[in-house]
Amino acid sequence: MNAQLPDLSFLPLGIAILALSYISTLIMIRVGIHDVPIRRSSHQKITPKSGGVGIIVGFFFGMGVLYMQGKLGHVSTMKLVLLTIGALLTVLVSLVDDVRRLSSAQKLIVQIIAGLFVIGAGLKLSILPTPLGIIKLGTLGSILGFFWIIFFINVFNFMDGLNGLASGTSIISCFFCAVIAFFLNEIALFYVSFCLGVATLGFFFLNFPKAKIFMGDVGSQFIGLLWAVLLLIPSQEAHASTMNFSVYTVPLLFFSFIYDVSMTVIRRIWRREAFWLAHRTHLFQLLNRLGYSHEQVTYFHLGMAVLQGIGAILMQKLNTQYQVLVFIPYLLFMVSYHAWVTKKVFKKFARLTRKKRKLKTKK
Repeated sequence: MNAQLPDLSFLPLGIAILALSYISTLIMIRVGIHDVPIRRSSHQKITPKSGGVGIIVGFFFGMGVLYMQGKLGHVSTMKLVLLTIGALLTVLVSLVDDVRRLSSAQKLIVQIIAGLFVIGAGLKLSILPTPLGIIKLGTLGSILGFFWIIFFINVFNFMDGLNGLASGTSIISCFFCAVIAFFLNEIALFYVSFCLGVATLGFFFLNFPKAKIFMGDVGSQFIGLLWAVLLLIPSQEAHASTMNFSVYTVPLLFFSFIYDVSMTVIRRIWRREAFWLAHRTHLFQLLNRLGYSHEQVTYFHLGMAVLQGIGAILMQKLNTQYQVLVFIPYLLFMVSYHAWVTKKVFKKFARLTRKKRKLKTKK
């Protein structure tokens, strides 16, 4: 992953990426792919979507320029081809899904194929540092890596439910990832984070605080796939001795997302509900339904992203065996937040139930 140190020449490239992303997003507003609200939607008016196309255009433009300039270091052509095919397949099918809804099964099949392309490129969860020592996963690493890819694509997709929430969190995560990569001299990783962050910022200006366009599945699934792949790179045995970037960095940067989706899925499975269908019971959605505005819920998650980013920086300084322990304070906070939201929801619906009973009694 190492390459030459970045110089100020990446700043003009960043401006070009930002402009291209912004203009491409504006074009997508004109294209006329719309999100029509239903009962479970968090928005109330018809809004353009597929703004993620702008992110994708800006990202690939930036990475293409850097690749041609030789600033990404040595990258296996075969790996690059397989990863690009998997990404483009995800983008094309997700765009089709934005135009005419695909079934959950159809989307899952595409995610499986994309995951196989990533694993086929040789990326897997090879090692896992724990307080008891470093675990070498062997063949199991390919299986775990495959399921991680599908899991995180859906985590990011599920959390893209309020203006600026997913895109803003990704921008902040890109910033911290770029800072970490720079100081660890992981320059290829720095450039990936930089290109994704700036490309997403071009979209963010048109999505928050008042959304002129939504990211759509085309954006959320692409970004989810990209972050999933970034976890697997430092886990490779070939990089373990030379790469200081922690394998736990990406999970920590998005820990609030992972916790929200995991607990929601577990709860819906426990209640024998179809967790893959659209609903409004994620913690961020419940917080919004309690009366907190889109902006307030998004700012809460952006604040969490900053705190998680600080934790990710501190994590790099620890012995690899103890890095997983950094999750403990974040887990305690999310459990407390979960309990508080659940208590508030129960109180609100208890009051509504009492009001309904009083109205029935009066009738």
